[in-house]
Amino acid sequence: MNYQERVSTRADVQALYKKVIENPAIARYRGYTESKSYGWDPVTEDYMKKEGEVWFDNPAYDPTFIPEGESSSGDAELLDEKLTEREVRIAELENTVSMLETAFAEQEGRVTAAEARANAAEGERDDAKEALVEIRRALLLVAQLAGVK
Repeated sequence: MNYQERVSTRADVQALYKKVIENPAIARYRGYTESKSYGWDPVTEDYMKKEGEVWFDNPAYDPTFIPEGESSSGDAELLDEKLTEREVRIAELENTVSMLETAFAEQEGRVTAAEARANAAEGERDDAKEALVEIRRALLLVAQLAGVK
């Protein structure tokens, strides 16, 4: 849970900090004015000021803390629902990953086949170029022997 309250003096910020550290259910807090956020620094024993909405961590925060009079059974049911939903979502994502891996393997096979065809075509082109060069040489020799320029 987060907690915020309007502050106007240094003493207000310090009092807010003291109030917050007494409640381990509060994760983050902020003192605020119209445009700034304030937190307390126990090391320097002075306030910290930030522009805009900024939250400060409560050093006494305990995520396992259950305030008096509250039961965790409702939370457990809610957590069970969330866990079930997440397990379903994980299964869906694993299925999607599997399908994508299959599609990737198929595409990889197609790319390999296309590269093989391209290499074969390049080889045929190179052979044809060599044959053409040999034909031109032969024609030049024939022309020279025939006395044609």
